[in-house]
Amino acid sequence: MAFVSATASAFSTLLISVPSAARAGAGAGSCPQPGRAILAPLHAAKGPNSEPVVLESKVKGKKKKGSGAGNLPGALDVEIREAQEYLDSDEQEPVPENFPFEILDEEGMSVVILKRDYKDEKIEVIVSMPNLEGGPEFDDEEGEGNGESAGKDDEEEQDDDESAGDSSISLKVVVSKASDPKLEFTCTAFREEITIDDMLIVEKTDEDGEKFPYEGPEFTELPVNVQKGLFKYLEQRGITLSATNFMHDYMVSKQAQEYIRWMRKLKDFVKE
Repeated sequence: MAFVSATASAFSTLLISVPSAARAGAGAGSCPQPGRAILAPLHAAKGPNSEPVVLESKVKGKKKKGSGAGNLPGALDVEIREAQEYLDSDEQEPVPENFPFEILDEEGMSVVILKRDYKDEKIEVIVSMPNLEGGPEFDDEEGEGNGESAGKDDEEEQDDDESAGDSSISLKVVVSKASDPKLEFTCTAFREEITIDDMLIVEKTDEDGEKFPYEGPEFTELPVNVQKGLFKYLEQRGITLSATNFMHDYMVSKQAQEYIRWMRKLKDFVKE
């Protein structure tokens, strides 16, 4: 299948990984973490000849130069203004025509829910806020400083661009049928690749008494062909690079919106 990024059309291989401690607390509300990578679907187990296909990243790092506000209400006003200016300048791409999910976005929440039906299955994807180092930062349009500071800003911008590809979103994919069990995948979607961090078979258990079900091997310990098949399984249900790249952009905008909303709540609370 062809994987299409937000800025380039290319056939992409995708990476699959599992952290060694991912099993602990892998419930529906937990957030996956990136782990060891193995290549899939053509090279599910990472080997000497397995190299990921890297697509061009369009995400740009944002570096704030400082607000200079001397009081809390003033500092909040500056922060809200800069975030709103960034949001206004960040053109949100329309939902792609082939995007298979319904988007459920509740105001004030830190996640977005994706839902779809596939044959006799129900697919639910919980998408977290983007993992951006230092949280949301927005450009300060006020030009200050001399040539030396401008040079430092250029170096920082270059560093931001180089690290932009590390931005990611976390996904929890739940595939269920009318009868038990369910499959739960925890994934991390980068701009150039998607990793599977863990996979569990979840069955209903008797609540009376403590149970210790066998959870299966680590994902990387599965046979290579099984790993390939499971990644293809997710791909057929809509977990593709084009879909996750769109959701990355969507979640960047949502993070800015929720940041502004949170700052306004704080301003309303502390104002005299």
